[in-house]
Amino acid sequence: MKLDEIIEKARQAMGITALNPMQAEVIERWQGCDSDLIVYSPTGTGKTLASAMPALLSINKEAATPQVVIIAPSRELAVQTHGVLKKLSPQTLATCCYGGHNSGDEKLSIASKPKIVVGTPGRLLDHINNHVIDISSISCLILDEFDKSLELGFSDEMRDIMNHCPTTARKIMTSATIIEHMPNYVKLNNCHTINHLESPSLEVNSRIKLWQVRAEEGNKLDTMLQLLYCIPDERTIVFANTRESAEQAFKHLAKKKMSIALYHGALEQIEREKAIAMFNNGTALVLVATDLAARGLDIADVKHIIHYETPLTQEIFTHRNGRTARVDADGDAYLITGAKEALPHFVRQCRSYEIEQKTQAYSKVSAVATIYISAGKKEKVSRGGIVGFLASHATELEAREIGTITIHDHYSLVAVPTSKAQEIINSVSPFKLKKQKVKLSIAKPILRFVRS
Repeated sequence: MKLDEIIEKARQAMGITALNPMQAEVIERWQGCDSDLIVYSPTGTGKTLASAMPALLSINKEAATPQVVIIAPSRELAVQTHGVLKKLSPQTLATCCYGGHNSGDEKLSIASKPKIVVGTPGRLLDHINNHVIDISSISCLILDEFDKSLELGFSDEMRDIMNHCPTTARKIMTSATIIEHMPNYVKLNNCHTINHLESPSLEVNSRIKLWQVRAEEGNKLDTMLQLLYCIPDERTIVFANTRESAEQAFKHLAKKKMSIALYHGALEQIEREKAIAMFNNGTALVLVATDLAARGLDIADVKHIIHYETPLTQEIFTHRNGRTARVDADGDAYLITGAKEALPHFVRQCRSYEIEQKTQAYSKVSAVATIYISAGKKEKVSRGGIVGFLASHATELEAREIGTITIHDHYSLVAVPTSKAQEIINSVSPFKLKKQKVKLSIAKPILRFVRS
């Protein structure tokens, strides 16, 4: 695949008009010399696209084994990267491997001889050790969000994976923070560093307004609730420091009938996938999450970040805020502080936000609902098939009312008008999708992990 074809696909599928300076420099260096690359750039500036382009340019169509391996620190980033690759080059075989995913499905996918393998360190190493995949002939190794992989303790797994890679493979390492001590096992060759952490055109902080919200009575839960009542009904992420705090905040908002979702590491994979899908398609107006959601998720158009609990480090603060003001948008970040709690030293130019008390009758309820369908990619379900299924059998539903459709391996999620959701389920349930009986239900935010 040629570079101009890749860039044109990016314009069409990802809505960009041109490569940003960091992405352009990555391509220039990749094509202009044979050096390895370290790419430093803030969260939300398109590092996934920047590394996906060299990956596609590295493919040898005649080779029978994988040509590119991309290591991602989280299953969410692995899925996002795989999705970007498919958008840029739908005809290129690529497979995605991560914990919580069906290992049997992955083995079948690898058996089809993909050119690109995207995976988390643990699952990828399992497939290598079990001789499911051979990476001894790859030409390109990409270590995406390498700083996060180190932070999460994947150093041993990455070292073992790299021991199976040929020394001739070119490497790209991306990171949102400077890596002070590079592990010896990385073995970069003739390395060139691309640093856009302070590039004016990519500076995220300049596009974010910071606000301090005081919880005068020391009750952050009620302060958070009132703040949500005050800000516009735009996509909002509430960050907490621990799973327990996230669940507590989620439960408090759920009691007020808000359209919300919960996201943290103790949830089952399907529940995390549902949460992100429902947040992206507009069913959930608010996502309550731990810092696991601060990086590696494909979430668009987040306008507000609420720090329900003060971030513990400047790095965490930066990554949380990086979920908004992405690419060239702007955003707002709110820090809720107790009566005697001072702002951290790394928070500067923070204005005071005065909450206007709203009535308890007010609540943020979405006009969008999500329908769960018990069939997905492995059952040969497609977006077009789902649209046809619903449009043909759902009474009083027009095709234009069908929103975002997310298809996973064995289930699908469809956004529809809340007012018609149950009626749609009732009317289409007797019929078959792809000649098979499927179960349909209204997807709900996870509740079983919330502690009373």
